[in-house]
Amino acid sequence: MASRDGLLLAVALFAVFAAVGALARTPAGRVVLPFASLAVLGGFAYLLTREAAYARTTLGTRTRLLDSPAESGDAACVDCGAPATTTRRYVREFVVLGVPLVLLDDGTNRYCADCLD
Repeated sequence: MASRDGLLLAVALFAVFAAVGALARTPAGRVVLPFASLAVLGGFAYLLTREAAYARTTLGTRTRLLDSPAESGDAACVDCGAPATTTRRYVREFVVLGVPLVLLDDGTNRYCADCLD
């Protein structure tokens, strides 16, 4: 999956550089490019001010597990059927600069203390 993310990033960067190169040769480029540069810098500043869920160097698709106490005693463990004590949520996200931007997939499972170990 990491190589696919790298390939997609390389293709996106190539497309951006090609568009900038074509735009720079036009009179409109003198107006559009400074504003586009400011928008990109503003986007990076926004990402850097948000709390990072991953290391700041993280880029691409990542999966996180979030554990919390089970809400009700009626829920059963998905592995053994015993009463569940923990709710585990998994999230698969697309991350830029350590900040999740897009939620790709998520779900919830309940486990007992014995099955978590």
